[in-house]
Order: sequence, then C-alpha cells, then structure tokens
Amino acid sequence: MLPEKVVLEKLTFTPIKNPKNKEKLGFLLLIPIFLCLIVSPGAAASSSWELVPENPVVGDTIEIKGTGFEGDTVKVLVTFEKEVQVLDGRYEYLLEDIEIPGFDNSFTVQAIGANDLNVRAKMLLWITKTAEAKDSIATVSQAGVPPGTYKIRIDGKASDSKVRLKITASQGVEVDSGGSFSYKYDTKSIPAGNFEVKVEGITKQIYLQPAKGLPSVITPSQDQNLSKEINEGIKEETNEGITKENAEKKNTSGEEKKSIEKPADLKSQKIWIAGILTGLVLLLVYLRRR
Repeated sequence: MLPEKVVLEKLTFTPIKNPKNKEKLGFLLLIPIFLCLIVSPGAAASSSWELVPENPVVGDTIEIKGTGFEGDTVKVLVTFEKEVQVLDGRYEYLLEDIEIPGFDNSFTVQAIGANDLNVRAKMLLWITKTAEAKDSIATVSQAGVPPGTYKIRIDGKASDSKVRLKITASQGVEVDSGGSFSYKYDTKSIPAGNFEVKVEGITKQIYLQPAKGLPSVITPSQDQNLSKEINEGIKEETNEGITKENAEKKNTSGEEKKSIEKPADLKSQKIWIAGILTGLVLLLVYLRRR
C-alpha cells in the first residue's frame, strides 16, 4: 500500500476581537516572567543592615548588624565632617583613642580650604604623612594600618578662616556562613551631627546626638583652648625625656655631692678626735712632771 499523501495546510491566525480575551492572554504571558523573577537567586538574596542603637549619642558604641550578604567579608565605611577654626594661619584637630581592630583597613582625610595637610598617628611614636593642597584641597590616604589604639592629630596651614575636614574610615568585616556580620564602632571620635555609614553599596545617613553637658558646636574660644591643650600635650611629650634626663642628672649630682661630703665629714671627725687625744696626752705628761 502506498502511504497517503500528507497535505500541509496553511495556518491562519485570527485576531482576538474580544477585549476580555486579550487581557487574559496578556496576564498568562506575564505569569512566567514573574515566576522567573521570584526563582532568580539575585532576587531571593536581599542584603540589609541596621544600626543599634537607632538614635546614638556622642560616646556610644554603635553596632552595625547586617544579613543576607555574600562573600567572606564586607566593607564598612564611616564618613564624617568637621569644621575647624584657623588660628594664626594654622588649623588643628585631635582624635583620641582610635581603635583599629584588623589589618584590612584604610582611611582618607581631606582638608578643604587648606594649604597643606599633616596627619600624625601615634601608638608608640609619632608617624606623620603630609600632602600639599591642590585647588585648596589636600588629601592623605593610608591602607593596612596595624591594629591598635591610636592618637591622631590633623593639622596644617590655611589662608581662610575655617577648614572643613572630611574623614573616611574603612574596615573589612567577616561574614559568617549565614550571610550575617556584626561590627562595633566607638563614636567618641565623631562630632555631633550627621555622619554616613556605607556597607557594600547600602548607604544610610545617621544623626549623632550631642552628649549631655557638651555643646554641639565648638566656639572659637573653645577651639583656641583645644589648640593650647594639644600644643601643651605635645610639648609635654616632647620634653618628657629631657625632664627625666635632667632629674636623673640632678639625682646623680646630689649623690656625688653626698659622696664627697661624707669623706670630708669623716676627715674632720678624725682630726677632731686626734686633737682631743693629743690634748689628753699632753695633759698626762704635764701632770707627771709635776
């Protein structure tokens, strides 16, 4: 038997004239797209972080807690600004007890409206990094600072009456297997006002409330007192070795004087005793002759 001929018929598409049917068809076509978005791993993993406490005060230790992050580490950046008064053509700002937890770190200091910038850090000895200003902006950056507690002094020359400092500190923080991390930061080095926290592209503006009994704005007279305290502190640290050396010299010279005075006293005592004995001998001889 011969196979029957297959007759190909031309397919014809008839337009949907009913508007309700068109809406149903469009809805059915959108369902697969929504399913793909829901199943997509990028949409499933949403990262976020929160700040504890939500309304921090100067001096509080804030905790940055995040969830849903991928990778082994995340970068946490804290940025704040400080306006510093210029006195006699110079500006200064001091940061005390800055704790750096690990080597995966960096910091950047910008001085806007300055002629130059010096960033001095001290854990045991002072280390200084300097930059000249370009278009009235001087920038100093450093990465891989050894862990420890530092005193940081920012100073330089300026022609204007004020200098705006912008300080950014970055720290790498470990992420656990569940995608969570926790990082603590001491705010006593941050002035009251707005500061910025950024974690892997998620940025939040935080308002740091002033501590009770402390002004939120430093007046020129207070800034001048701060400058005097900084200079006095540095002078004390610079002269500390000289003072100790002078004290040691005084003690040494005092001991030498005592050691010189002691033989002199012994010598006079011996002469005095010898004189008494001589007098007694002469008296005995005189009595015997009589």
